[in-house]
Amino acid sequence: MARMVMIKATVRTLGKGFLASSQDAFCEMLGNTASLTLVSPDLNEGTQQPKLSNKCELLLWGAEPNGVDACSTVIFYVESSFGKPGAILLDSHYANEFYLKSITLELPYEAASPLYFPCYSWICPTRLAHCGQPRILFSNQMYLPNETPTALLQLREDDLLAIRGDGKGKRVHGERIYDYDVYNELGNPEENQDLTRPVLGGSAMYPYPRRCRTGRNRIKTDIELEEPELAFDKVYVPRDERFSDLKKNLFMNAGVRSFCTYFLVCAKGRLLYRDQSFACIEQIHRLFADNNCHVSGSKKPSRPISKFPKPGVLEVNKDVWITDKEFGRQCLAGKHPVAIQRLQVFPPSSKLDTHIYGESISSITAHDLTPSLQGLSIKEAMNQNLLYILDLHDSFLPFINRINEQEGKLYASRTILYLTKEKVLLPVAIELTLPPKVNGEKAHSRVFTPDPSFCHPCLWMLAKNHVAIADCGYHQLVSHWLRSHACVEPIIIATRRQLSTMHPLHALLSPHFKDTLHINAMSKTSLINAGGKVEKHYSAGRYCMEITSVAYKSWRLDEESLPKDLIKRGMAVEDKSAKHGVRLLVEDYPYAVDGLELWAAIRQWVKDYLILYYGDDQALQKDSEVSNWWNEIREVGHADHARADWWVSMKTLDELVEVVTTLIWVVSAYHAAMNFGQYAYGAYTPNSPCMSTCLIPEEGTARYAEMLSNPEKFLLEMVPPQGATALTIAVLELLAQHLDEEEYLGERVDPRWNCDARVLAALDDFRENLAKVEAGIHARNASSHLPHRRGEAGGLPYTLLVPSSSTAGLTFCGVPNSISM
Repeated sequence: MARMVMIKATVRTLGKGFLASSQDAFCEMLGNTASLTLVSPDLNEGTQQPKLSNKCELLLWGAEPNGVDACSTVIFYVESSFGKPGAILLDSHYANEFYLKSITLELPYEAASPLYFPCYSWICPTRLAHCGQPRILFSNQMYLPNETPTALLQLREDDLLAIRGDGKGKRVHGERIYDYDVYNELGNPEENQDLTRPVLGGSAMYPYPRRCRTGRNRIKTDIELEEPELAFDKVYVPRDERFSDLKKNLFMNAGVRSFCTYFLVCAKGRLLYRDQSFACIEQIHRLFADNNCHVSGSKKPSRPISKFPKPGVLEVNKDVWITDKEFGRQCLAGKHPVAIQRLQVFPPSSKLDTHIYGESISSITAHDLTPSLQGLSIKEAMNQNLLYILDLHDSFLPFINRINEQEGKLYASRTILYLTKEKVLLPVAIELTLPPKVNGEKAHSRVFTPDPSFCHPCLWMLAKNHVAIADCGYHQLVSHWLRSHACVEPIIIATRRQLSTMHPLHALLSPHFKDTLHINAMSKTSLINAGGKVEKHYSAGRYCMEITSVAYKSWRLDEESLPKDLIKRGMAVEDKSAKHGVRLLVEDYPYAVDGLELWAAIRQWVKDYLILYYGDDQALQKDSEVSNWWNEIREVGHADHARADWWVSMKTLDELVEVVTTLIWVVSAYHAAMNFGQYAYGAYTPNSPCMSTCLIPEEGTARYAEMLSNPEKFLLEMVPPQGATALTIAVLELLAQHLDEEEYLGERVDPRWNCDARVLAALDDFRENLAKVEAGIHARNASSHLPHRRGEAGGLPYTLLVPSSSTAGLTFCGVPNSISM
């Protein structure tokens, strides 16, 4: 008779409150509990099926408290030849879900270390799982598909099949089904025809990344459209992608505080029923608390509930926003430092159809620029890489007529900037354009310069404001939402569907996808939906998402790489002798300088990690899961770009390293730079208004004379009124802050996520490199020779790419692992 040995399992779950624990106790009384079964890595010689232990009962009632967790003990008896378990089957018949953190097995063999299963997953009743099958849990031992122990191969496949679903039916809370759909739920035409929006994705006219499928019913009047989910936070999200209860509470508390401030501001100003413009800029200042520092390194402040925190740009100097130096600096170190390009052709021209939009050549002339070029000709300035452009012309011009029929008003803009001999970037000409009234005729363009003999200072200020409005919209819609949130969502879905949890690439990427599907789902019901906050508070209005669809036509995953993005925009050139293989043409470009340091650290970590599992290119080519993952990203998740020739073949380790580095860069550093500066720069309306209610009057009109006689009054009538501004501030405060539960770059929620000591050593190296990056950023911010780092007033350093954040709140620093806000 075979000798039996004991294996002790310690099951760590998240502790429950009294009511939930009582329900567990009731279930146990009825015999509805959970059970665990160990799976050997070896096959049974007779049946050629995996060896299984006896099924042992897991009881949650009476588990031993351990901080916020609870620990239960399960004892197994297996034959001595059973081997080291490679998987655990968990079958739950509890009425409620429970959160399983880990299972630790104490093995009977001499010198055997405990076997650890990092789970971090919600365990729902088995009846909700695919075909009623139990959950399959794997240890922290990573395997490539072709290296998986034979007995675990089918379980590996079964675990993936369980979360793919069949593309049918309505998804319900508790399920773990990952599938794709187009954006067909943003509109709500059954409530109001004005809320009709096109389907995004699946057509040449409106291409788009895919979203997570929810399977809600189609509306009665159009079977192409899905019923919108009108209740907040009720959209289906696979269970493990949802916020933790702690984060949800933190998020809701932060939202309540922000919106309470909004309501108090409106009540105080009697704006609840009739909104009105600000009477003076000082009235905007009074929205914010005094002495409310949120610059990196500051302590978390307290403030009166009736006041918003003071934005960083206002805290530095209440008038700095109006200067040309600050305008130029924010193109390199503001909330949107990724739109500026080097001017390589003058005059700039459009790529739009001239039969519709008229002459493609810009109206900006050499006469407009020469006075600001310090004695240089345009050709000389371009040859010396001193001219740059913020070109939002083609992105908006096709929409301008429709946009301007709404409340919000917008121009298609071009802004040319000059890098002076003092190495300061300054705007030197702005072109604001409206489409021709008749197709093919010349567009209506107006050019403004800082020369007071050519352009009244009031006009120059207002022209900069209109550029800021267009830039603000492009930042939020394209650079922020589209390029990070939307384009990453299908990649997360493909990762869950095609890479086993025991795949080393899944383990590497998993923390970088935390909470993204949930924050995206909430955005679809309150921010980017028809009539949502984005449409209400940005000039593009109902055309916001269409604009992102047009932008997606030119999206390329390979160009989301920071070095390639800089080269594409002409802000850098390839240089193998340079530190990171590229040489910046504006040396004092804070986003790029800090970003390249972070990019290099991320890339080194990715390379060090992946080379431990792939010794050569052939090992990658044998990996069926990575091949399926890459094919699904290209052909399903980003199906509207499936036939593009820029996708890599994914046959070499270098290609995999580049793609994974790009993904981690986008969800961590890039998103941090796009998101967490929104409040510091955007909450102060004069600095970065998100909407204009009127255009600049034409010379000779009565409105033009009124504007010149009182520019401040005109500006305050042009930007959103008090109530709308307060609501925008509340939204930005919520979105731009870190919560206490945040996990930052280099952090892992579980130090035992991987059992390979070489991996853990490489992660320690990554953390050391991040610390060096952080020290370098602080050193550059302290330099008096880098004017773009702190601005003219010297008080708002560029800290958005500082990897860590010592506190929660509006810290203006810290790079989270994922798009979690």
